[in-house]
Amino acid sequence: MLNVPKLIFVCILLAGCVVTNLNKRVKAGKRNRSFDNRHKTDNELRQFTNTNAFSCLALCSDDIDCRSVAYNFIDGRCQEFNRDFTNQPVAGIYQVGWRHFDVAKGAACKDRPPTARDCDDVQSQGYTCSGVYSISLVTGRSVNVLCDLQTAGGRWTVFQHRKDGSVNFDMNWSSYKNGFGNPDTEGNDKLYRLTSSRKTELLILMEAWDGVWKYASYSEFYINPESDKYRLRVSGFSGTAGDSLMHTMSFTSPQGGQQFSTRDSDNDAWPGSCNPTYHKGGFWFNKCGASDLNGHYYSSAVDLPDSCNWYTFSKNRQSLKTIFMMVRKV
Repeated sequence: MLNVPKLIFVCILLAGCVVTNLNKRVKAGKRNRSFDNRHKTDNELRQFTNTNAFSCLALCSDDIDCRSVAYNFIDGRCQEFNRDFTNQPVAGIYQVGWRHFDVAKGAACKDRPPTARDCDDVQSQGYTCSGVYSISLVTGRSVNVLCDLQTAGGRWTVFQHRKDGSVNFDMNWSSYKNGFGNPDTEGNDKLYRLTSSRKTELLILMEAWDGVWKYASYSEFYINPESDKYRLRVSGFSGTAGDSLMHTMSFTSPQGGQQFSTRDSDNDAWPGSCNPTYHKGGFWFNKCGASDLNGHYYSSAVDLPDSCNWYTFSKNRQSLKTIFMMVRKV
């Protein structure tokens, strides 16, 4: 079983060093935990909205006067400051969601790896910064992927992340094949190439709206090519969230071994169509399954079948707040 903490913040929220710029020299942000959940306004240079943590750090890296940033992972606000947080007295209004980073202007992180097949290769070459890296698929084509190099030993390639409703996951077959939303997210075609060339395991991290984190781990995970509709192959469950992929109930059947379905490509085992009758978003539905991590994102805890949910997490269809899906070589 993986050693995953019960309460967990992954990727940039726990990283001691975060990649922000892949063009020349990698810049890094070092988290200062003393200011967690504090909203500061003194020494502020600029403020941005609707950002992600990586772009927040990158903006500071490109500003000669910026020495630190505060990022609110709940609403996406980004603040730049002209002083770092080291040795400063803890101050600011208490406000949940703020994380603070001193931004390295030099070589705090190594240059990006010239060649890597996945995030396992990235970490094996000595890189410790979670962030976006360029890897080479088995076809020889280079793509950008998000690497989590901290959680449960690191080496994870993140291919799905839900944290708000800003990205519509109720997309067609072509969109799921090629990827959508953030340009560094993974499409099914890339996921197939990542998992077909070597044995891989799957880790799913989930947070409920009451702040409880749970996880589901599968010791073997891969998907078949598009010619077989990206059929899901998964086994070897362990974790605290329960096994919703292979869970059997009176109204559903295991989703392992199922083909991928979208709103315009019905490949589930139900006489009707799971999407859009019961679910939203593309997923490996059966009749129609006990999970839909690509479902509709609700901004509160609701018990609805079309939500992004994992039935065994809470024994209902309650919508989840945060989801990470990631793979690594075994």
